Amino acid sequence: MNKLLLALGVSALSPLALAKPVIATSIKPVSMVVAAIAGDKADIQQIVSSTASPHDFAMRPSDLKKILKADTVVWVGESLERFLEKPLENAGKEDSSIEWLALDGMALHNFAKEHHHDEDEAEKSHDDHDHEAHDDHDHEEHGDHEGHEGHEGHEGHHHDGVDPHVWLSPDNARVLAKAVTARLVSLDSANAEYYKENLASFEKGLSAKDAEIRKALNKVNKVPYIVFHDGYSYFEQHYGLSHAGEITVSPERKPGAKKVAEIRHEIQEHKVQCVFSEPQFSPAIVKTLLDGTDVKTAPLDPLGSKVKMGTNAYFSFLDSLSGQFLSCLG
Repeated sequence: MNKLLLALGVSALSPLALAKPVIATSIKPVSMVVAAIAGDKADIQQIVSSTASPHDFAMRPSDLKKILKADTVVWVGESLERFLEKPLENAGKEDSSIEWLALDGMALHNFAKEHHHDEDEAEKSHDDHDHEAHDDHDHEEHGDHEGHEGHEGHEGHHHDGVDPHVWLSPDNARVLAKAVTARLVSLDSANAEYYKENLASFEKGLSAKDAEIRKALNKVNKVPYIVFHDGYSYFEQHYGLSHAGEITVSPERKPGAKKVAEIRHEIQEHKVQCVFSEPQFSPAIVKTLLDGTDVKTAPLDPLGSKVKMGTNAYFSFLDSLSGQFLSCLG
């Protein structure tokens, strides 16, 4: 009898019985929202390194394995992560994936048409673009790119149509949280109440954090600034900030001489107080722009690369981003 009970106990503790849902996520902000719902009941496998950028990313064999092993892949969408389209299709994971941009209830923005007038010049300068325009994360800090022949398959993304930087909107984060909750409940019904309770906590906490940040940013929402690339509209419009321009339409492209002259003119015309850089890309162009001026500069991290992962990571990310705006605009 004891042997039978022991056998049953071993069976109940088998790897299959203890297996957690495996969720592959594209970028860190996606992981943040997933983590808020999944807690310790699911295994999150992030594809794009927290210090890398989806704007310039090449898939590795280890990334393909994450997709193959995942119960669900959660990504922003093809306009940001075009490198995921074929792998998802080849792995038969398209239909089971959660594409944030395609979810019902999303409030999407289009890139402003006036941001495209210098596309031809930017395209020319793209040919001169080398890895010096990026932090060394691509090959030195993260040496796992060595398995690629250069950046074959890297297509970047084009800044026309829908702006894919949806994680910068608390309202859109709420939409993803609901979709993730529904998927986890279907994958792991035994922990359904746990996931639903996490969603309720996330929504309550998000409302409180949103109100707190809005109150703080209201003090600087008339101060004009320039961002590194045109990717903050969701955050800016949500909190009513005064975006005066951007250095580059798309961060994988260096701005040409004409664009640099335009930005210098914008800085003077709009009495710009701050020009933001981004930690994923070299700040050299920002230094060049501000040489001889008293305009302030600070890094603005749209991916929350230094935010500690956990159930409250998305709140910490919003805190971090708002703090970066306040530090330079205040």
